[in-house]
Amino acid sequence: MIRLTRREKLLAAALAIFAVAWSFFAFVVKPTKDRIETLKRVIPQKQEELRKLRAAGKEYVLLRDSLRDLRTKVASQRQTFELLPFLESLIRQSDLKGKIATMKQRVLPLDSDYSQTIVEIEIEGLTLTSLVDFLSKVESSDVLARIRSLYIKKSRKSKDLLDSVVEIHNPRLTQSKVARG
Repeated sequence: MIRLTRREKLLAAALAIFAVAWSFFAFVVKPTKDRIETLKRVIPQKQEELRKLRAAGKEYVLLRDSLRDLRTKVASQRQTFELLPFLESLIRQSDLKGKIATMKQRVLPLDSDYSQTIVEIEIEGLTLTSLVDFLSKVESSDVLARIRSLYIKKSRKSKDLLDSVVEIHNPRLTQSKVARG
């Protein structure tokens, strides 16, 4: 066996301590430090993603509940309801009968259970007040009829009057769904 001097023993012990310390730093401290830096960078990103996901979840629940309510309203709507006669009565109430240029009705299928009745009304030479009055009557009615689009321009006949094209829609169950329900 080799005999080491005291100085060599101290040097060997120092080298061993250095090797253990370096190994500890290389295999424990450095990876831990890198992981902490990564987490400091990633955690705020993940928290932001979680916040967005929670907001999307709340929006989904709101939309799901709104859709359920809409389906309930559509299902509870009288099957004999017709949008065109309803709008004609609102036009008479709003005193717009002489200002109607055209009224067109069309039915669009939405899916196998639902369709949508759309009435396009072209109104000429009316005041802004009478237009707002008519539109508020449509929106505030108990019927599930809503304004889909609205186009307004100045009237060619008078600069104080307006011409407007209004699309009003009403969702409803298709006849096959009514027969099954």
